[in-house]
Parts: sequence; structure tokens; C-alpha cells
Amino acid sequence: MNLYEYKKGKILVSGSVVLDTILEKTFFGGTGANIAYGLGKLKLSPLLFSLAGQDFKKDFSAHLKKSGVDSRVHIDKKSNTAGFFSMTNDKKELVGIWSPNAYKNIHKISLLKTINQNEIKKVSIAIFSPGTPKSTYRHLREFRNFTPSALVIFDPGQMIDFYSKKQVINCFNLADILILNEIEFKQIKIILKRDPVIFFRKLKKIIIKTEGEKGSVIFKNGGKIKIKAIRPKHVVDTTGAGDAYRAGLIFGLWKGLSLAKSCALGSRLASKNIECLGCQKY
Repeated sequence: MNLYEYKKGKILVSGSVVLDTILEKTFFGGTGANIAYGLGKLKLSPLLFSLAGQDFKKDFSAHLKKSGVDSRVHIDKKSNTAGFFSMTNDKKELVGIWSPNAYKNIHKISLLKTINQNEIKKVSIAIFSPGTPKSTYRHLREFRNFTPSALVIFDPGQMIDFYSKKQVINCFNLADILILNEIEFKQIKIILKRDPVIFFRKLKKIIIKTEGEKGSVIFKNGGKIKIKAIRPKHVVDTTGAGDAYRAGLIFGLWKGLSLAKSCALGSRLASKNIECLGCQKY
């Protein structure tokens, strides 16, 4: 896999759109929307594929459009958009409650019926961020049928707890890069009953582990590269820092930068995000 081949084409982000409640204030959020927002601010006009409720077409949709996001969000008129209620403890760690609402039915929505095939064929980089194991596998397969040469990032996120060993393998077989934080890395190790770096080594896949203020690690071709974190000027809110990192990573790959330099861009964008209250404010 040559990472320098992907500096062309559209970018697809598949993931949630969420109304975040942080310290009793409501913000626009969701892994998919956060990543797309970052890419939109970087002038890449990403396609955002998701499922939201009847309340999405108000301010949220207009906000994403203003931020440069091409939203292809299916609307469930009988439900509300997913919600996340969170607070930051004394250690600046995120504590929250997730309410999926409309997003619980994302596995029922076809990617190819939401975004036409001609547009899908123009995508050169795609990230499939947290959905259910069933929905992620469905959308990965739909996408790969039309874009076998695109660079695909598998980002199971907090939903990794619901994956079986077979589901992890099936999804990663359709992707090029697996990205996880420290907690998710430990969980996938339990699921596979083996270190994922060793488990997937023969497939010549890339694994990126984000480690918060310690930076991130790239596992590739049997070796590893350590990427330093960028210290923010001040810590306001860590919500969505990982999503900002992913946006920076994708931007770097799209620009044709090395994987290490792309991850460094991810660290820089994550740092900017941490300096703001809310995920889509930087």
C-alpha cells in the first residue's frame, strides 16, 4: 500500500451526529460530525454519511454546511438525533452517558442509497467511525464494492466492546488502517486473545494507537514510530480530541504527507480542540 497515492478525490466520513450536553450546555458533536467538521475547516469538503432524528435539520445541518461539510445524513422523522451527556472530572477526564436514539438503526440505512455510486467512486479516503458492528461491516462492504483502491480507516471507537473476534477480523480485512485509543487497544486485545499488532502483522496492515497526552504510536511493517503530543496552551475540554486527531491524520494523507507527518498533524489539531469547550469550536 502506497500512502502517497491518496492525495486526490473526495473524502468520506461515516459516523454519528450527536447533540452533546457538556456542563449543562448543548453543542454539536458525534464522531462522524466531529471528524467531518475538522476536514471541512481544512477546506476538503468531506461527504458525511450518518443517521439523525427529526431535530437535525435545524441548526445542526446549517452549522455543518457553513463549516464546509457536504452532509448526506438520512433523517428518521420519528426519532431524535443521538445525544451524549457528559462532564469532565477533576482529572479532566470525560464521564458521560450515551443515548443513541435514531442512530441505533444506522444498520438499516444503505450507504449506496444515500450517496450515489458515481460520487462513491470518486472517494479516495474513507473513515468508518463508531457504528454498530453490523452497520460498520455493511457499509464497509458497500463501499469496497465500488472503491477497491481507496484508503480505508477502520475506527471502531467505544463500540469495540460489542464486537466479536470474527467481526473485528471481517471489518479490518476491508480496511487498511485500524485506529484505537489506549482503552480500545486493550479491549481488542481481549477480543482477539492476542496483541492486535502481532495478530494482524501478516496482513501488512497499519495500526495507530492514540495515547492522549503521551502522543500516539504507529505500528507498521513490524516496527513502531512514536509521535509526540502537542501540548495545548490550556486544557478546557478533552471531548472530541481523538476525532480532531483523525481529521488531521486524514488531511495529511490526502495532501500526500508521510504517515508520521500526518499523525503529527493529527496531534496538532487535537491540541487545538482541547483548548475549546465543545468539539466543533476550533
